Amino acid sequence: MQIKPFEPATDIPYYYPCHFPLIHEVLKGQGSESSLSLLANSRLYGLPSCSSSGLVKTYFDKLDYGEAIWKTKGRTEYPSLEEGLAHIRRRASRGELTIATGTSYYLPYTDDYLNPKYIEKLTEPGSRLYLVDHWLGVYGAEDDRVFVYDPVPARYTGSLSVKAFGDFWKGNGAIPELAGAKRKERLYTYGTVDIEAESKLTPALFKEALLRALATQAHEFLAGREVTKGERTYYFGHAVSLQLLKRLHLGLAEPEASLGSISGFLFDMRWSRYFARDLLRELAERFGGAHAGYLAEFAEIVEEWENAHKRLQGLGTRTKAADRLRELSVALERLIGREYRLYERIRADHAAIPPFAKAGKPERAEALRHREALVRIVLESCREMNRYHNGSIPVELGLQAPLYGRNGHLDSLGLVTLLATVEQGIQEELGIGLALSGGSELAPAMADSPYRTVDSFVGYLLERMPERAEAGEAI
Repeated sequence: MQIKPFEPATDIPYYYPCHFPLIHEVLKGQGSESSLSLLANSRLYGLPSCSSSGLVKTYFDKLDYGEAIWKTKGRTEYPSLEEGLAHIRRRASRGELTIATGTSYYLPYTDDYLNPKYIEKLTEPGSRLYLVDHWLGVYGAEDDRVFVYDPVPARYTGSLSVKAFGDFWKGNGAIPELAGAKRKERLYTYGTVDIEAESKLTPALFKEALLRALATQAHEFLAGREVTKGERTYYFGHAVSLQLLKRLHLGLAEPEASLGSISGFLFDMRWSRYFARDLLRELAERFGGAHAGYLAEFAEIVEEWENAHKRLQGLGTRTKAADRLRELSVALERLIGREYRLYERIRADHAAIPPFAKAGKPERAEALRHREALVRIVLESCREMNRYHNGSIPVELGLQAPLYGRNGHLDSLGLVTLLATVEQGIQEELGIGLALSGGSELAPAMADSPYRTVDSFVGYLLERMPERAEAGEAI
């Protein structure tokens, strides 16, 4: 019994994890519009992120977004190979792809097949790798053959003997040599994963989801958030770029010792941008216009990130490490500024489009519109301070720009002027009167001041926004 016709995507970019193409095929089978770039960017794969330990990877779970496109209904573990195959045949008869989990160590078409290095890399002392299940799709089963779809990294669509498939399906937990490998999640034997669309996407809703993915990406990139959980801090968006610059400046104290870690960090900056580029490419294909312009500029930015690493490597030992780091720092400051300004334009052009909702916290469209408007008003007011009041607010830092307090660029008089400017902007753009510039507004202690940064100021303004306010009414 096989799904016929079964014509899955096979030309999958090498940087996609193995589960996205499978989820894509399942959603299509359920009648929902889907694409790899939407799946990846709905999980924030396009957003740069790293931890204080230096790891550059996705940390979707740290930002508390809900699943916007699909959800995992559950996982099933069958008591035997025969019962699992019976389940696969029933699903195939209904035209449904089964997602099975197991170990690539027993897949004959992979480089991991019976390869000692597969076990060594997971068990060697100090290994940072975690033992996880490999996913593949199963689109049919006969008495002696099982038909599998395994696009990443093997790009294989075809049959396996029942024996080979059974060895795969027993999973990593059945390999005694891996008993000591680090694990982040439970390993399954004869396991399957059930995926379901969060809501069925029609062509119109699919386009809306693409735009919301871009709006979320731009919002989080500009926010540059830092999230501390336990002893580790996680950095997102623009904050990752600033972490790299910080490492460069600190590295000048011991340039030879820091060169390797900085080179590795810089090399990894490309991965998230590949996913963001894919999203922009799809938007350009579907909408054209401004999105084509965004894609062209972002493609140049990605190439500059790649070339920055090549230049660092290409300078070689003939150039002192300190000089290499200084040259890199100058180039990256320009590049980081260019990327930030592009995201500012993207966010301004998508101000009416809300980001994806946070998990368990459905956000009102009105509140989302208010936040975007307030960010725009505060940043424009800062620019006005710089132009007409001899201000020096670093607006290029966006939401992280310091305003008032220990690291701020405003004294009390400057803050009062900024508050009055913002107050006027809110009245003119939103028709809402907030009394901000009275003396009592400066009362909060400096350490807890809502005026520390643009981000904290916008959060304070949101707290003071009325649920329903009539135009012209002072709050």
